[in-house]
This record gives sequence, structure tokens and C-alpha cells, in this order.
Amino acid sequence: MSSASISYRLCIISLLMCTVILGAVCASGIANEPQATSGAQQDKKKGATPVDKGQDNKPRPPGGKDASEKAKGQEAAPTIKYTVAEAIVEYALLAYGGRTMLNQVRANTEEDGTIRLATDQGDAAGSYKIRATRKEKSWQDLIRTDLEVTPPEPPGRTGTARPIKYVIAFNGGSVWSAQSGQYVTPRPEVETAFKAQLTHDYTTLLRFREDGSKVDLVGPETVAGIDTKIVELTTPAGEKTKFWISSKTFRILHSEYELNLFPDQKPVKFRISFYYTPPKIFQNTLCPTRRVMIQDGKFAQEITINTAVYSAKHDPEIYQHLQADQQ
Repeated sequence: MSSASISYRLCIISLLMCTVILGAVCASGIANEPQATSGAQQDKKKGATPVDKGQDNKPRPPGGKDASEKAKGQEAAPTIKYTVAEAIVEYALLAYGGRTMLNQVRANTEEDGTIRLATDQGDAAGSYKIRATRKEKSWQDLIRTDLEVTPPEPPGRTGTARPIKYVIAFNGGSVWSAQSGQYVTPRPEVETAFKAQLTHDYTTLLRFREDGSKVDLVGPETVAGIDTKIVELTTPAGEKTKFWISSKTFRILHSEYELNLFPDQKPVKFRISFYYTPPKIFQNTLCPTRRVMIQDGKFAQEITINTAVYSAKHDPEIYQHLQADQQ
């Protein structure tokens, strides 16, 4: 397997940044859909009597006429109106820990685990580490992935395969990479694939309001016996991702998007499935344990997260270049 092939295959794994969440719900990580209670039901519970049709049913401020005149001069508090798609995503936010918790805990991310990667000669396996620092917008985040992967052994050459160390990072302006301690210039398709996680990852859906992105309801779909709602995210730049959200737990189960990696070729379709068994909760936030990527209908990679540390302080230099112990 060529060095260029290794570099391309390894870079694709970073599309699965777990960046990710459940503290406001029970320890099992399962969020039940809140049940709405109608006004009539509430009145019945309180023993209230119906208001005559001819009466003004608007609430009146206490304190008589003076208070009423004072209230007239005050502006009513703005009411937030959600579309159906926005309401679904807001429920998903609660399932992952809530917007405030995510913003605080996920300011810095470090996740460690293992990776299995498909190659032309068979599956490669090794260790996986991703570090990220959140910025104002998702596509501005700093991110770095470190891998140490052993490629499959050639036929008849047992014991000849050697681990390959690969690093790829986005420093806020450009993508750089290194292989076995030597800097290499990433090809255009490698850079595109790596940066895709900044706008297509499932955590991006949870930041749709901060990013100024739009969400639309595509429709319901039953996947492997699970009822889901499909929500499509569109970023301000026009990049689109579909997310399958459980109608019961509001966890994100799948995501799907396309990338134009090669000129004059049809887009490459990526589908990522997130698995939450066993559930892992780090610092009151839920993290999917396994993430499996399918590329144009074929297995591409599987990542298993073993440990995660959030709100950890990262040296800004890790996003700029290799450290001395990695040269």
C-alpha cells in the first residue's frame, strides 16, 4: 500500500470527530420526550371555571388602574417561536446535556480510542486521539487528529508491517499534516475531507443556532425498527447534512452528507452511524461509544472511544506544528 494511499485513508478518519453529551437527563443517557399539557387540562386540574366567550380573557396586571397603565407602557417579553425542526433539535440538545453545558464543557475536547480502517489490502488498526478547541463558529474550530496505525501485512511477509504515525490538523487558517515525523503537504481532497468534520459532524447540529445555520424537517423514517425524524442542516455557506434523530431518546443515530473530493467526478457520499451502547457519560455529557463510517456504500472506518477529557487546557502550539517528542 502506497504512502499516498495511507495518507488519504488515514485523513478520512478525522471526519468522525466526537466532539458530544447528557447531564440534564438520567444517568442512563435516555431522554424521554416531554409531554405537553393543554391549557384546558391545566384548568381542569386546578378546578378553574371556563371563561365566558364575551369576557376579555387576557391576563391583567395586579394593582388596579395605576398598575394597568404602567403595564401598558412596558413591552411584552419576546416569545421564542420554534419550527418543528428547531423544536426537535432543541430536544436533542437536552438529551446531550443542554446548550449551556455543551458550551462550557466542550470548550476543549480530547478523546482517545481505537480505529479500524479499510484499505485495499485489508483492515488496518491502531490508536486514535483527537483534540479540539471550540471557537465562535463551528468552521473556525481548531482540531488535530493523531493516529498510529499498523497496515495489513503483505502476503507471505509476516512480521514486516510497521506502525505508521500520522498527524493532521487545522490551525484556523490551513490544514497541515505529517507522517512518521516528517511534514507532508496534504492533497486538496485530503484537506477537504478533514475540514468536513467542522461543518458535517453531529455536534455541528447541536450548534446550529450559534452558527446561524438553518434546520428543516425532511420527514419521518423507521430505521432498523427505530422511529426517527430526519432533519437537514444547512450552514450559511450552503453545506448540507441530514441527521436521523430518535423519536424516543432524541439521540442522533445517523448522519449523511456528500463531498466533492475529485474534479470531474460525482460527489462521494458519507454515512456515519453512532452507537451508544454501552453509554459513556463524560463530565455530564453523552459520548457515542462507536462511530462507523460508510463511504459510497462500503465500510470505511470504525472508531471506538475509550476515554474523554473535556474542558482540558490545550497548548495552542499543538495545532500549529509537531511537538519535539514527535519529531
